[in-house]
Amino acid sequence: MRTKRWNVMLSLVLVGILILLAGCQPVGNVDVGKAMAGSLAVKSSEGKQTVTLELTPDPAVTMSPEGKRAFDLFSKVKIDITEMKMQDQLHASLKGAFEYQKGRVPFELVMSDMNYTLKVEGAKKPIVIRNSATAINGSAAELPKAMQEQLQQLSKKAVEAMPSLTSFFTRNFPNPSKITAAEVNETVNGEALTLQKVHAEIYGNELLGLVKGFLTNVLADDQGLKDFIGVLYDLYVPILKEVTKEAGKDDANSMNDPLTPYLNNKALAVEFIHTFVKTNLEQALKDFDASVDAMGPEAKAWLNDNQSLKMDLYVDKDYVTRKSNTEIGFTLPQGKGEGLKSVKITSAYEVWNVNKPVQAATIDTAGGVIEMNGADGRLTAGKFVASLDPNSQLYKLLKDDLGVTKKNISMIVGESKEYSYGTLPYNDNGTIMVPARFVVEELDADVKWDEATKQVKVTDPLNGAALVLTIGSDEATVNGKTVKLEKPAVLVEGVTYVPVRVVSEGLGAKIGWEQETQTVKITRD
Repeated sequence: MRTKRWNVMLSLVLVGILILLAGCQPVGNVDVGKAMAGSLAVKSSEGKQTVTLELTPDPAVTMSPEGKRAFDLFSKVKIDITEMKMQDQLHASLKGAFEYQKGRVPFELVMSDMNYTLKVEGAKKPIVIRNSATAINGSAAELPKAMQEQLQQLSKKAVEAMPSLTSFFTRNFPNPSKITAAEVNETVNGEALTLQKVHAEIYGNELLGLVKGFLTNVLADDQGLKDFIGVLYDLYVPILKEVTKEAGKDDANSMNDPLTPYLNNKALAVEFIHTFVKTNLEQALKDFDASVDAMGPEAKAWLNDNQSLKMDLYVDKDYVTRKSNTEIGFTLPQGKGEGLKSVKITSAYEVWNVNKPVQAATIDTAGGVIEMNGADGRLTAGKFVASLDPNSQLYKLLKDDLGVTKKNISMIVGESKEYSYGTLPYNDNGTIMVPARFVVEELDADVKWDEATKQVKVTDPLNGAALVLTIGSDEATVNGKTVKLEKPAVLVEGVTYVPVRVVSEGLGAKIGWEQETQTVKITRD
């Protein structure tokens, strides 16, 4: 489906979720905003959650083949989390399964100090996603130690600051037109509890009014806005100071940087940002109605009763949400869904052992891991699929059903080496020469350069292929066998060029040629 249409849909969902999850003003005996903030301040707990996605087709529209394949796979999807354990705000674990029309994929996820370890049925090793300066930048040596430490602390500080940041929103979001509160008896994990039930409904035709009300309230909450900016200042300025400090080592005029006074004076910075935000909020409110009137008919078609968010929150005496049921539903404007009529997302959640001793589960990594963003580079789709058991449900989903390893590369061919500019191929008397690294990495394989032997070594984790090409030699080895090349591999301004046929076919791809546009096409299923 077109990106623009999905953006409209996503925006509607996010705005609706924001309004309810950010908080509302008091209802009856329940301070809903306080309940939202209280749930974010929970230090430890256990729980479970089920999230489902249901798609309804439009019988009046014929789907494209791609759309039908996607619908057949994902017309009903469920994420069933049977075990959630939060030891503290930086250590937690999940256990559950992803279910779709063709099968079920169990998984476990562990968070430890903002690093994530994922164990998925079918993967030969656990997958690790590191949230550190080293992982983000590829090498610890690329960043000064002080900056690494600041980056590593940022996520921890952000978690701790979340209740403070959230309270700003909980105070200022207006209530939707349909919101009620009442005392009820509910069961959570087998325990009978007396809770306050808050029921809220939001429809598309009131979204703009709620947004306008929020902006109006924020503008009136002068001190709250300053406090909010102050928390953000405390989070991010330490890193900005380190960046400025490092830049100053190479720039004698850095102390005259206009940013420096604000980094060293919180009150000055907060006042400046507050004035800037307030001025822009005033202008936004002044232009709000005109902006709404200027919205196109396609955007306005979403703002109706066919788009809704409904939620039941069950809040205990400590203002912690112990149970919730949520439903998000939207119907696409007629003829705009390319075969899709409506979408419904539901969620059922409950939590217990709140702020009691809880031990997060662990995942055994003694047998090694798959690094999502480690020293060996990013984990591509091909590398990930290669790490799976070919008989597993996940392998079949990714490779067979979704075709994530399929490749389609097109490159316009120049007349000479000078035309290539390092990434484009060129025609050497009838032999198409392509930049080895570009093509190999586009096919999700690995390439290494051996300076001592002047060799390019290529390995493909997906099919196990191995190629070795030597600069100036018209011979190469493909899976241990020597093959004759049409032209020797050459080095052009630091870029290794090789005949397209040997590198592409060696990695299981097919070569095509489009005469009219002088384009070489490399495809792989």
